Amino acid sequence: MFALAVGTVLSFLAVIIWTLGFAISSVVTGKGISSSLLFSMPQSLIWLATVLPLLLGAEAVAFLLFSRRRWSGIPHPVRWQVIRNHNIVVAMTAYNDEASIGDAVQEFKSQPDVREVIVVDNNSGDKTAEVASTAGARVVHEENQGYGYACMRGLKESLQDRETNVVVLVEGDMTFAGRDVAKLVPYLDNVDMVVGTRTTQELVAEDSQMNWFFVWGNLFLAKMIQVKFFDVKHWGRVRLTDVGCTFRAIRVEALAKIIDELEVGGMHFSPHMLMVAMAQGLKIVEVPITFRKRWGVSKGAGANNKSGFLVGLRMIWHILSF
Repeated sequence: MFALAVGTVLSFLAVIIWTLGFAISSVVTGKGISSSLLFSMPQSLIWLATVLPLLLGAEAVAFLLFSRRRWSGIPHPVRWQVIRNHNIVVAMTAYNDEASIGDAVQEFKSQPDVREVIVVDNNSGDKTAEVASTAGARVVHEENQGYGYACMRGLKESLQDRETNVVVLVEGDMTFAGRDVAKLVPYLDNVDMVVGTRTTQELVAEDSQMNWFFVWGNLFLAKMIQVKFFDVKHWGRVRLTDVGCTFRAIRVEALAKIIDELEVGGMHFSPHMLMVAMAQGLKIVEVPITFRKRWGVSKGAGANNKSGFLVGLRMIWHILSF
């Protein structure tokens, strides 16, 4: 469907561009615009602009019918499984975050019910590990370089403590606020995982990396996932607006269910974890969080629009091929 949609849009754009070009050429040469415009248009272009929309419409109808059958008979009642003692472990990724990691550790460590902060040092060349340890974190070193590898290592380390009931995943660059843990965790009485969204303007700092390009890009990719797991009644099994937000909270038993299925070590780990969770039938909701300016230099997708675009392409391919 995605390919047909792109083909339809491109064919319409080709018709518009050809028509404008023909009209401008006719005016410039003094011939005027005649009624023969349609007949002079390439037949292949007319064919594409006619057939592709029809095929897209037919596939859309088939897709809607399939989505109804796909989730038919699968109940989704409102669930109340209250976590009496949250016992939260925070898994925090870090790579050359010496300037921010100490404050990030202290901020999250000071939140109610947080029993431990685990910092995953992903081959930092500065004093990230030393500063994190001094701030009170347990530091582990992940030798496989990559955002996804760091996330997976943090999640696995969090499962080692049998007293843990909730795992929170964040980054150590001070973009996320520790106080937002209190927004995410309460929803875990009803669902398996709660993910943050950085697309709410009132909660995002003006000088953060979330400019229009990243907001629109994340929204587009989020809707691709929503379509992939489409449900006629609610327009998807989960409502998403942001796929690149690391900040999320998950029940420990839900994490144990999917941890062995997580395998993406690169920057497209976040949408991968979302899709793995949905494929395993986990309940997910999205909650707006605050988002601040990063301390230090971004090493990932947020470095600049070019880096974000390249990571976005990898995410698109992963979503389509998942």
